[in-house]
Amino acid sequence: MGSTVLEVRDIAKSYGPNRVLRGVSFGVEKGAIYGLMGANGAGKSTLIKILSGAEQPDGGRILLGGEPVGFPDPLAAQRAGVGTVYQNPNDGVVLDMTVAENLALDRLTDRDSPRGFSRARTERHALEVAETLGMHLTKQVLRWPARRLGVSDRQLLVLARALSRKPEILILDEPTSALSAEETSRLFDLVRSLVADGMTVLFVTHKLAEFDRLCHHVGVLRDGAMPGEFFRDERHAFDWPEVLTALFDRTPAQMRRDELPAGPTVLSLRDVQVFPDSKPFDLDLHRGQVTVLLGLLGSGKTELLEWIFGARPVIAGRRELSGTGEFAPEHPGDAVRDGVYLLPESRHEQAIIPDWPVFSQMTLPFLKRFSAGTLMRGPAERRATRTMMDDIGVVARDPSSPIHTLSGGNQQKVVIGRWLLGEPKALLLDEPFRGVDINARHDIGATVRRLTSQAAVLVATSDLDEALEVGDRIVVFNHGHVVADLGLGEASRERLIDAMSVTTRKDSA
Repeated sequence: MGSTVLEVRDIAKSYGPNRVLRGVSFGVEKGAIYGLMGANGAGKSTLIKILSGAEQPDGGRILLGGEPVGFPDPLAAQRAGVGTVYQNPNDGVVLDMTVAENLALDRLTDRDSPRGFSRARTERHALEVAETLGMHLTKQVLRWPARRLGVSDRQLLVLARALSRKPEILILDEPTSALSAEETSRLFDLVRSLVADGMTVLFVTHKLAEFDRLCHHVGVLRDGAMPGEFFRDERHAFDWPEVLTALFDRTPAQMRRDELPAGPTVLSLRDVQVFPDSKPFDLDLHRGQVTVLLGLLGSGKTELLEWIFGARPVIAGRRELSGTGEFAPEHPGDAVRDGVYLLPESRHEQAIIPDWPVFSQMTLPFLKRFSAGTLMRGPAERRATRTMMDDIGVVARDPSSPIHTLSGGNQQKVVIGRWLLGEPKALLLDEPFRGVDINARHDIGATVRRLTSQAAVLVATSDLDEALEVGDRIVVFNHGHVVADLGLGEASRERLIDAMSVTTRKDSA
């Protein structure tokens, strides 16, 4: 550790009458990893935009190395040595450019770059950038359009490009939200090595375990202010009850919940085989409780949920829906008609229509209910949406607000609220907490648990803490195999980690 390299003094920002930041102040020492946590709408995104030059503060000062600075745009921040990786990887990717062009984008747009920047030179530079994060890309992948990459690969691409600039201060906004455990570990190892060489990191995440693994110092944002900053104690641990009390304005004991008992079986899966080398399994989902499907990237969680929803095939299996017998949707429309709904893994690409208002996002699957002939009944759409927004705590100006003006957690609530306008029998949620903060996760979890009075709920996640927070029953999934099926009372962290560590091989089938 060394002298203070980044200092934020009394930063304020308002949008009309809405005061988003109310005099935020903190300092980060050179070579430190400073963790920033905050509830949904606390002002984290706005603060990051100000530090990266994407927004201008209404008041206050930013100091680098003790000297006041101002960033009129993100390029000015980059030139001052501040690099930023935003939460949504698509914010840093040009989808119709090649992977190589995206990796080399800084060099291609640099005013000092050679005019004759050939494809061969672009690809050579792209490989150098990719090597920053240990990415080994073939020539074929380098020539793909970036939209062919999955969400996690796009996140790695943006991270590699930011790290290749060798910034003095690196801001990471939810950098692991789309990464596997292995990719996350590799990123953390790299960040530690860069910090050892003098880089300073501002790290934003909603995962408490990541603060424990990486951060020296944690600051809490709540309602646009900073009610507390916390250091590790003599045991090198954070005082989490104190931190969470500052975050939520209530103690962890006040947030405990009871396990919900299983009710009637709603959806039965029989003899399901997800992959050619995985063993068939059965699974029953019950009204009255939340079942969590816990597994790492590639475990088959998404494949299973999309098969239930009629969006993809699996090797074998059948579905039975209570009251209707065999349930065999040929496409998602059949599933929606029968009351089986899916919240997909990537809300940005699979669930949200850019620039549409909140009310249009919510009512989309149920247009017949809100139309008269060929005309939409706008007032009815807005009334239903406003009621749902109030019920599930969506923070937005009104139902006509464009979806992109909402925070990540509120966007996710809108997508969940969409399905609550229907009559769900089974609700399938694939990584519903990805990219949302701790408080939004708590709100979404509470909404999901209330829904169990009328539907069976299956939540797929790769995060152990999320599984323990929301689940009444936790089914551990590994390469298409069910390796554990535990009630909340018997699902300790150690037992779940052991189950997730089981290696399933082709010869075990």
